[in-house]
Amino acid sequence: MKKKISIFCGGPSSEYEVSLNTAKSFLKHIDKGKYTPYIFYISKDGKALLFKPKSFGSIDIPDNGKLYSLFDEILKLKEMHTNIIGLHGEFGEDGTLQSILQFLKIPFTGCDSISSGLCMDKYRSSLVVDNVLGGKNFIIPNIKIYKLRDLISNYKYTERVCIKPNAKGSSVGVCLVKSKKNLENIKKQLSDSFDKDADFVVQPLIDYDIELSCGCLEEKDGEFIKLPAIEIIPQSSTFFDYKAKYTKGGSVEITPPEHISKEIADQISQLAIDIHKLLGCNLYSRSDFLVKGDTIYYLETNTLPGMTSTSLLPQEADAIGINFTQLIDFLIENS
Repeated sequence: MKKKISIFCGGPSSEYEVSLNTAKSFLKHIDKGKYTPYIFYISKDGKALLFKPKSFGSIDIPDNGKLYSLFDEILKLKEMHTNIIGLHGEFGEDGTLQSILQFLKIPFTGCDSISSGLCMDKYRSSLVVDNVLGGKNFIIPNIKIYKLRDLISNYKYTERVCIKPNAKGSSVGVCLVKSKKNLENIKKQLSDSFDKDADFVVQPLIDYDIELSCGCLEEKDGEFIKLPAIEIIPQSSTFFDYKAKYTKGGSVEITPPEHISKEIADQISQLAIDIHKLLGCNLYSRSDFLVKGDTIYYLETNTLPGMTSTSLLPQEADAIGINFTQLIDFLIENS
């Protein structure tokens, strides 16, 4: 008998469209001989609907009048074998959804509410990683946190820095500050786009050679599948921002990486596992790094990385012989 699987998508976050693309990819590549897939759609205002898709190539977004209370719909998920979380950003990646599912004892893929919340908090997760693992074979750039209102009012230009929201993904709101004038323009841009009470982190801008990311896969018995790092070469931007991530041709990705030594590549693959374990992650995660010469810099860990067939972690898995359909099997069977 085929197992019923639901795929979460949508949600009240800045990564709504990314989430829909992830769900479409899951729907397209899931093994239809093993599973009967359903869609659990959440609108931007928090209403929901569990439905069986009409086709495997698209998601028909329901009219608002056909949507129901999230909590009424979510109870239907108890009938599922498991539920794939494809919500990126706020609500789906910060532990909120996971808390609800855990309370209702509804099974789901990926990290629990605690590790999700910790990893979404760039400032505090960086402190944990730095205190336990830092200084051995990698560095975490000095990180400070500000309320946006204080950043706008009091922060002065003294050096080139990276400013980014403390709890968003997909490089939403990330700004590179390279001059005093640049900083003032960025302050206005952020002031117009974000709540003044939002937390932002500031780190020195690293003069790096190569940008890399590396995921890992954790089996149900606690054993790990080590994945190769992936080298990222943005084409449309100066760094791997939202445009470079989601625009066709926005970046070139190479796995295994070609422009670092095998020793450093192996270190990064192991670091991805060590950080995953330290932060209490489960099943899969992806950590981001910069390399300058022989120095590795750790940036952050993503508990719900993009999962289309061309996303980073699926490319890494494919490089060691795990195609996207097999990767979905792995996520379901090891949850």
